[in-house]
Amino acid sequence: MQESQDDVFQILTMVVLVVIVLVVAVYLLIFINPQIALNPFKPPLPTATPAATFPPTWTPTATNTPTATLTPTLTPTPTLTPTPTPVPTETPVSTDTPTPTATRIIPTRTPRPPATPTPRFGYYPKFQSCSHSGGTFIEGTVYRTAGGELESGARVALSSGPGLGFGDVYYVISGTQGRSAGYYVHVINANAAAPGTYYLWIADGVGNPLSDPYAGRVTTNNIRNPDDSAACWRAVLDFVRR
Repeated sequence: MQESQDDVFQILTMVVLVVIVLVVAVYLLIFINPQIALNPFKPPLPTATPAATFPPTWTPTATNTPTATLTPTLTPTPTLTPTPTPVPTETPVSTDTPTPTATRIIPTRTPRPPATPTPRFGYYPKFQSCSHSGGTFIEGTVYRTAGGELESGARVALSSGPGLGFGDVYYVISGTQGRSAGYYVHVINANAAAPGTYYLWIADGVGNPLSDPYAGRVTTNNIRNPDDSAACWRAVLDFVRR
């Protein structure tokens, strides 16, 4: 009786061992391949479809081609080129307007003709100096030549304006003032200052200028400080024949 029980236990032990081996084998197979038919709880298969679906979704890269078609739509920007058309209309106007301004400069020269001073006058004035003195007078020397030859008998005119018709005209004759042959002097105020602007010229027999009255202009003042270089009471103005 005891032996029969031992046999039963041995058989059961063998059965348990076989079952354990089978269970381990099944777990091993499931571990290796979870999709095996023995696995009652199969994990969801990895969908390989996304790899297949992505390419078609990315193939609409052709949809980017409309962006290329959009870039030509920027080409209408050259339609702004008609703006240069007003430019040529403005340029002729600007080029024409300066010409009248040049013509207006000519009348400003008419009060003093530019061509008259040098060719028409036979003498030219040469300002020497002006300084403080006890009275106001303008003196100088008339030269027949630039080399220093004196000329007596020349009529030196003085007026408050540039030439005949601009004020009272006074004449002195060079060489009659008690000094050199060409010396002259116009005494304006022998004992005091006489500030003003005076015009001197060499005149012919009737007073017409033989030198430019504008060039022979002298301005005196009443600065009483003898050390002031701006003081002008005694002016020295020579005339030289051309």
